[in-house]
Amino acid sequence: MQVSKRAMEWVLFGLVGLTAILANLPQQWLDYGSINRNLLLGVLALTVFIALFLYLKFQFFMLVVLLAVGANMPGEVSESLGISTMPLVIAMAFMVGISLINYVVDLLPTGLEEKPKEQSAEGIKALFYAIEKGNLVYAQKILSMNFDPNLRAENGYTPLMYAAARGDAKMCELLVRNGADTNIMSADGDTAIELALRVGSQEVADVLKKARAEQQAREAEAQQAKSA
Repeated sequence: MQVSKRAMEWVLFGLVGLTAILANLPQQWLDYGSINRNLLLGVLALTVFIALFLYLKFQFFMLVVLLAVGANMPGEVSESLGISTMPLVIAMAFMVGISLINYVVDLLPTGLEEKPKEQSAEGIKALFYAIEKGNLVYAQKILSMNFDPNLRAENGYTPLMYAAARGDAKMCELLVRNGADTNIMSADGDTAIELALRVGSQEVADVLKKARAEQQAREAEAQQAKSA
């Protein structure tokens, strides 16, 4: 399963915070655990470097770098500057905690999530009836009940295919606005666009071509946002 970007961010935050805390433990504690402080500092630097190029926003990265540098400042330097490193370590731990809280909050349901479409054969039958009668008001009423407009009827057509085959441009526009997919093919391998052209309805074909281009643009943007 692919690890999400936010999960990777959280892992990096945890590594930075944990490594910074360990690197600031008293030397006798590190000796007791056979832990090399220089190795910890190397891991810390590498983690921050990875965070810069892969996952973290630049402003957050800069803050982490400053805290990490300050927290690992040599004792004589921090004393000469009158800086205590412990608050810096606490600040880094606090940032990790805030990130974890945000991650958990994002996972919690808000009640605003898009509800899954109803997989109703009866809903599709009613929608086909509205298309047959050219009744946009009835079709809109059915679609407002959250029926999936991409289900197939017994003839293998989706509602959009049926509307396209009837040359009904306004019905096609309504279906597209409510989530009808222009790329679905019939059992014979025809899309709604091809069915519209077959019955000589250039108007419907143009409507569907525009809708398909917009759909592809949205999918490309979503893919870029997911991979960013």
